[in-house]
Amino acid sequence: MKTISQVVSWVMMPILMPIYGLILVMFTPSQPINWADANSLFTLIDYNKYAILTYFFFFTVLIPGIMYLVLMNRNVIQTPQLDNRSERTTPMILMVIFCLALFYILISSKAVLPKYLYGLSLSGALVIGIFTYVNKYMKVSLHATGVGILTGFVFAYVSEQIYFQLWILVVVILTSGIVLSSRLFLEKHTPKELIVGYFFSLFTTFVLNTYFPMELIKKLI
Repeated sequence: MKTISQVVSWVMMPILMPIYGLILVMFTPSQPINWADANSLFTLIDYNKYAILTYFFFFTVLIPGIMYLVLMNRNVIQTPQLDNRSERTTPMILMVIFCLALFYILISSKAVLPKYLYGLSLSGALVIGIFTYVNKYMKVSLHATGVGILTGFVFAYVSEQIYFQLWILVVVILTSGIVLSSRLFLEKHTPKELIVGYFFSLFTTFVLNTYFPMELIKKLI
């Protein structure tokens, strides 16, 4: 059981959650309630889907991964999973910067993209930014935060679709339960640290992606 929990922790690392979420909604057939909003990620042409995934991978996986290796080499952090609360501040601040940089890149494309792309990048920046401050008082689970963002993102997207394969929601919920159980079994976090990380991230991501102000984006572009 310990080995399984460790594998789950690595496969479901927080930096991978945006990629998993995008793949789920981009390649699962769906039909939006309002076609005029042009917010469907499924109907994007494959070239655009892969381009978007590349941008998100670069800013939320590749650069953070390299950053972790550099910080480990300089003994700023001891493990990629940031087990010690005292070593989290620098990586979390850098992650906020990377998410904001991704948001800037999306705006700089000069194209009006589906609102969920802007919402997902800002959700990461907002949630991690708040938890960077909270980290002074409590070691909120970053794994719970990651699956919370994943769940909130997928639920926000599905809530605005007429048709969507509901098994995706079941998979997301079960995955969240497995990740939270694994972190609890490994004694990396208390139930409170898991609950706060998961539900705050879920709620924040859901609200930001559902009510993202596209009027602001259109003015900026």
